[in-house]
Amino acid sequence: MNTKQADLIIVGAGILGLSAAIQAREQGLSVLVFEKDAEAIGATRRNFGVVGTSTLSHPESIWRQYAVETRQFYQCIQEKTNISLQPRQGLYLANTALQWQVLNEFSQRTAAYQINAKLLSPQQLGTHFSYLKPTTTVYGALEVVGDYSVEPDLLAMRLLQYAAQLGVEIQCNACVVKTRSSSAGVWVEIASGQHYQAAQVMICHGEITQILYPEQLKRMGMQRCSLQMALTEPYEHNLDATIYSGLSIARYPAFEVCPSYLQLKQETEQGIVADYGIHILLKQNRFGQLIVGDSHEYQSLDAARYYQQREVIHQYILNYCKENIGLELPPIERRWTGYYLSHPDQLACINEVEPNIYLISSIGGKGMTTAAGFIKNFLETHIF
Repeated sequence: MNTKQADLIIVGAGILGLSAAIQAREQGLSVLVFEKDAEAIGATRRNFGVVGTSTLSHPESIWRQYAVETRQFYQCIQEKTNISLQPRQGLYLANTALQWQVLNEFSQRTAAYQINAKLLSPQQLGTHFSYLKPTTTVYGALEVVGDYSVEPDLLAMRLLQYAAQLGVEIQCNACVVKTRSSSAGVWVEIASGQHYQAAQVMICHGEITQILYPEQLKRMGMQRCSLQMALTEPYEHNLDATIYSGLSIARYPAFEVCPSYLQLKQETEQGIVADYGIHILLKQNRFGQLIVGDSHEYQSLDAARYYQQREVIHQYILNYCKENIGLELPPIERRWTGYYLSHPDQLACINEVEPNIYLISSIGGKGMTTAAGFIKNFLETHIF
């Protein structure tokens, strides 16, 4: 049996796998990456492309540090090759008195967490973001400076190219169907029948759970999250910010530092918003189109995937944008359902399923913002 050896084999060329491959190679390890498709097509590609360092993680948690390190990871590579990273401020709109109260409380705490943000009155909002039509439900907004944006398709492709330039060996259209550990090392078999050996293996499998260690993933309590997203035709204005609805204030962990946060969460999570985990986010891509979403429905790994979109969610989002954000969307060009894994209690799961074989799961939903920092910590504690 002919085998090829490496220090580290990584299964999956999504944002988590590529972040690991690049950082491991920079430390001198020989790295081999297997990607089952021609290119990553999962959550790494099907997302907003928001690098939300300021608000997508709790400012006192280790995940905030992961977010900062991820931003630095992108910035370092961007200096060498264009991976589409660019500054993109965030704009949180308040449509209720309680949302506005939470934004005020948050603005009083930003300096302590090195977050650059300021409150905007409805008048200031109309001056700085004139493409938003006036609406009587807007109490004001919080403008967050220091976040970034990427184009998910470009980032996935260019990180793959950058990793290859560093000397990472990447095999696409190569599905790993089996791994096993022995006293001689770790063995990997791909669908073609070829075998490879390494000192350690990292399985960054995204939401694919039926191939490698499916029973362990079920025992870990994983859930599959499905979400609805859409893409409009090009919008006539330049959205110079990522726009977050008031529903997002109740969803994102940074706002948990506010005394009124729990009250807001209870007020928000009712009706269709609670039933389908809706919060609304708008971001413009390089073609001028608006990425619009999203919703969150959680199922066990045994449940069939829900491929069709729910029209009630789609219409709710369209109406909310018009009535509460003051933005009438252009016609929808296409819609899709995305998937990622999550855990009811843990923000990410690491499981050594066999000696030196690691399953790394459930970072989905925050991977673009935190993956590189999270995996840096994993490499330092388990691999190097």
